[in-house]
Amino acid sequence: MGYLKLCCVVPHAPILVPEVGGRELGKVDSTVRAMDALATRIREVGPETVVIVSPPHLSLRQTEGFDVKTGEESEGSLSRFGAPQVSVKLTVDDELVEAIAQAAGPRGISLVADESTGEQDWGVLVPLRLLAPESCRLVSIRVSPYLPYRDHYYLGIAIREGLEKVARSAVFIASGDLSHRLTRGAPSGYNPRGKEFDAAIVDITGTGEFDRLFEIDPGLIEAAGEDCLWSVATVAGTVDGYRFDSEVLSYEGPFGVGYMVARVLPREPDPKCPVP
Repeated sequence: MGYLKLCCVVPHAPILVPEVGGRELGKVDSTVRAMDALATRIREVGPETVVIVSPPHLSLRQTEGFDVKTGEESEGSLSRFGAPQVSVKLTVDDELVEAIAQAAGPRGISLVADESTGEQDWGVLVPLRLLAPESCRLVSIRVSPYLPYRDHYYLGIAIREGLEKVARSAVFIASGDLSHRLTRGAPSGYNPRGKEFDAAIVDITGTGEFDRLFEIDPGLIEAAGEDCLWSVATVAGTVDGYRFDSEVLSYEGPFGVGYMVARVLPREPDPKCPVP
């Protein structure tokens, strides 16, 4: 694929940032090493823009579309986690935002401008801090728990078509943690089905059989207490109609939350897999 150079699925736990995690980083060594490998690959690719989708931890401005950051710059820090020195500041790629919005419209989905200043959501800040080159421009979109997974899939298609329209090389980051209920004492309580959900997502992502995302039992999704499925569904859209290689680089859950790091490498169009 010409302009979309790499897609990845990554966790967003603040503990993964050294200034926040400190000695606890040793408990997520596999995740840290996988994120470092992704960061190296992204630097090698040298994208003009990073596109990130992330769950809304702090606020969601509306329920009928996808919030997208607009304006000149997006910046923020991890001050709420005791690390105000850990900051991110990137120029917003408004041209690409407009192109994605135009591609999304015919599929019945909308992007709604978020003109607020500052960014405090760790779902955005953590992956950008660990992966995004400072020279990149940024498109930051909130996934929506109020919209179907299929709408997120169509959002992924619109992201790819927007990149092609403006001829922008980009890396796509899907931010999301898997089950929050893996162990007793986990942030959202314990549910034995959390491990079942995580095993399914790891297998689907590793095999690239993304159609299976839409067949997961809603009861299993609810039991898992996850915030990754919207983002992974968006990845599925970005590579729909194309051949691609998919690989899970790491998975672990030492704090009761599943952290998966995966990369999806788009390749040439696949005539046997038409875009819907």
